[in-house]
Amino acid sequence: MAEPKRRKDINEEEFFGFAKSYLSEAFPNPQRLGCPPDSELISMAEHPNEAAHPIVSQHLTCCSPCFSRYMEILANLRRRKETGQ
Repeated sequence: MAEPKRRKDINEEEFFGFAKSYLSEAFPNPQRLGCPPDSELISMAEHPNEAAHPIVSQHLTCCSPCFSRYMEILANLRRRKETGQ
């Protein structure tokens, strides 16, 4: 009897890289329907608490433009923290 095929084990970095790539491209929203304002994305990035931002958090999982913008905001916050600004 043949051994069942095993999925390739992936590490956390690979998983998050795939998720980031997937969410950045899989859900185009050219009309930007239901998108929260930048102020809500900034608030969620500065105070990451899914319970405090359930609608925004859910929206990020189905809107690639907002997910990409959120990731950009997070990167900017991280850069500012690293440079002490």
